[in-house]
This record gives sequence, structure tokens and C-alpha cells, in this order.
Amino acid sequence: MDQSPSFTIVLSGYQTEPYLPQALDSVSNQTFRDFEAICYVEESTDRSLEICQEHARKDSRFKVVSAPKSGAVATTRNYAIDHAAGKYLVVLDGDDWLSVHLLEKLHRKLSECGDLDVIAFNALTIPDGVADLNHGQQLTNFRPKDAEGVFTGEEAIRRVGRNGGQIRSYTWLNAYRTAYLRENRFYQTDGRVMEDFEWLPRVWFSARTFSYINDDLYIYRRRENSLTTEKSSRLLFDLVKQVRSLLDFSYRTEIPEDLRRIWSEQWISTFYWFMFHPVSSRKIDNADRRDALKNLFAAPGLEEFKQLAASASRPKKLALPLLRLAAGGLVWPAKWYFQLLYYPLSGLRNKKKTVDR
Repeated sequence: MDQSPSFTIVLSGYQTEPYLPQALDSVSNQTFRDFEAICYVEESTDRSLEICQEHARKDSRFKVVSAPKSGAVATTRNYAIDHAAGKYLVVLDGDDWLSVHLLEKLHRKLSECGDLDVIAFNALTIPDGVADLNHGQQLTNFRPKDAEGVFTGEEAIRRVGRNGGQIRSYTWLNAYRTAYLRENRFYQTDGRVMEDFEWLPRVWFSARTFSYINDDLYIYRRRENSLTTEKSSRLLFDLVKQVRSLLDFSYRTEIPEDLRRIWSEQWISTFYWFMFHPVSSRKIDNADRRDALKNLFAAPGLEEFKQLAASASRPKKLALPLLRLAAGGLVWPAKWYFQLLYYPLSGLRNKKKTVDR
């Protein structure tokens, strides 16, 4: 008789001492009790490891792994894929917390639908220092009426894209069948930030069974000094590596044209936003922009990017010659295009869409 737990929750605990008690309690207090928890704590200068060890002594379902510093949470998630005993994997960052009903809702969905490769749900975004969930902003990929029943991962992408939405590539915004991740070797790239930007599209695309729970089950604490909110050159160069991975995936995979159009809009939009948006890119200097584009367009990147851009909207295509100039060192034409035309006109289009609705 299989004694494996239904779920494994993997918690990353690097430098999160002030937040870990709330995160750990949200796991221990789950209303569905059949789970194990892996606390993967990379070398920290605070008491993150001790806090997890103290919690594990009180709750035998918790296991603590102490590891060297890797610089990104991908190592935590990859460890969990290889070592999780649970049939389904749930991801929790150490500065966030879970609804105590998360596992109960997942178990109910699985009882209704049978085995699922991926289960999506909603999150609430809460600014650091705010405790009242009524002040949270919902984070979701789906409108409820567009996500009923069981469907494929390809259909999940269509349901998000046809409503003009962008897929929010957060690992923790879904639960995953552990064997599905292992069989397809869906590992994240160690050491990179924005690790889920290139990971989640592949995971969604290959899923044969996918479903959605319309409930706010994860609470994401937005910290201004976190790796993914700090607009740094490291973030930019890691993003280029992620885009290169996506270009390679797109180039060698037979992808339906409608999905290619959805992805081209989303991937290129995200890249432009980090590279040239007047607010988000203000800490990026021109030398970093030049070098990042040079890395992106190194063979065969330019041809792959051109192929992806062929499915994108005209404003995105118009930027391509300017990006090539920027990769050669002449950055100001691209900056002017984005700051004086692309983003102002994009703001007007989004405002019109809101009015039309």
C-alpha cells in the first residue's frame, strides 16, 4: 500500500527570517493534512535555518535541507522535483504564505477531475508591511468563465491569450503533478533570476490535463529589495538568457501559429519592458543595453528573434532595426522610439480598451 503523501510543499528559506514563521505556520495549519514539507535553506546570515529546524522539531512532516548559496530559487525547486515524495508539488517562497485551505481545494479539484498535470489558482499581492488581505490585489491568469472543466495546456494558453491577457509566469501560481515534471525533465536553470519566465511556457504547453481553481490561495508579499523587483543589470542579462532559451524552444518545437502569436506578443513585450520602459529600465545604462542585445542576437539568436517577431504586432516589428543598431552601440534611436512613441501609444491603446469594456 502506497504511504506517500498527497502533496509536497517546498519552501525556500534564504535570508527570510522575519517572514518564515508566518510561512511555516501557513503550511502546518493546512486543513488538508496529508502532506510533507521540504524547507530548503541556502546559506544565510540570519536565523532562517534555525527557525526551520525549530519548526521541524515540532512538526514531523517537515524536513530541512541546508545547502550552499546558489543565488536563485531554481535550485530549491529542482531539488524538490527530484526528492518530493508527494504526488503533487506546491511551491512556496519563504517571504510569502499560503491560504490554509490551499491543499484542501487542490484535493477537492483532483477528486472531481482525476489526475491533472497542472492546476492553476489565484494569488493576492500584498505590499510588504501590510497585513490586511482586503488591501491585496488579485493575481490570476484566468477569467472564471474561460477556465471551466479540464483542458490541455495549449488550450490554457489560448484562453489567456484570446482575452488579451499575459500569462503570469510565476511557479507558485500553479500546483504540478510531480511525475509529470520528472518525466519531462522540467528543471529550472540554476543560478538565474526570473527562472520561471522560460520554464512555465514549456510546462503549460506540454500539459495534457489542466484545470483552474477560482480562489485566492497564495499570498505574494511584494518586497522592493527582492531580486525580481530590483531593476539591475543582473536581471537584464539573466532575462536575455531566458529569452534565448525561449527562442530555442520556439524554434525547435512545432507550435500552432495562434499560440506562436500569443507568445510572441508576451515574450517580446516583457523583454522590451525591462530593456526600454522609461520607469522599469531607468537603472539600466546604455552599455548594459548594448551588451544585452549583443548577447541576444549572437548566432542564431537574431534569426530566431526575427522569426518570433514575425508573429508579433507592427509596433514590435518596427523596433527590430533599432534594436540591431543598439546592439552595435547606437542606443539612443531605440530609446527615443520606446519612450516617445511605443509606450505612450501603448498607454493610449490600453486606455481605449478599458473604456470599450
